[in-house]
Amino acid sequence: MAAQFIPAGRTSLVKAGGLSLQVQTEYAPNPTPRITTTILRDGRVVQKIERALDKPVTTLEEQTRMERSIQRQHHEVCRLLERGGQQTRRMTATSEAKPTPPTTHEQLQAVPGVQRVFRLDNEGNFVGAAPSEEFRKMFAPVFQNLRELLDVFMLVPGVGVTRETGVYEVERDALYLVSAGVECYILLVEPPGPTEGFEQAFKRIISPLG
Repeated sequence: MAAQFIPAGRTSLVKAGGLSLQVQTEYAPNPTPRITTTILRDGRVVQKIERALDKPVTTLEEQTRMERSIQRQHHEVCRLLERGGQQTRRMTATSEAKPTPPTTHEQLQAVPGVQRVFRLDNEGNFVGAAPSEEFRKMFAPVFQNLRELLDVFMLVPGVGVTRETGVYEVERDALYLVSAGVECYILLVEPPGPTEGFEQAFKRIISPLG
């Protein structure tokens, strides 16, 4: 039976980029034949390198050849790790990477009652042609005076076009203008209840420490 012919694997401890990494290379017949090299740091898998095989090992001769192939793959991975330096450190740090925090746009969109978020640069240009046309059809008077509307938030001297942060209610319980400093947002809202405080919620997002 094919399961009787299992080539011996290899295990090494590699010092790379100031880290101690365990490298394991082994053969597996199921679910598909393959040679897998696993890189671990402090017992946690940080990367796997797999090489698919055409067929499982079924003879003693094939087992011997496969052990030489395992040794070559294992040695090559260890060599690359040892020479990788800081690149190896960055690669192995992926397992500890923190989740990417939500963007301002995503946070505003998540506020209960917000139906639509339109992004603009600080000169009044919509991000994308389709949102611009959609907003023009929905709020024509506001669209025509959009650049003047943005001026409720003064320009801040410095590099690039930056405005004061703040929240401005354009239409009661319907439309808000929010400045995050580097860009602006127009929010179409539908109050989910009489006590919903949109202005406070928006301010917490653009000035979490304020």
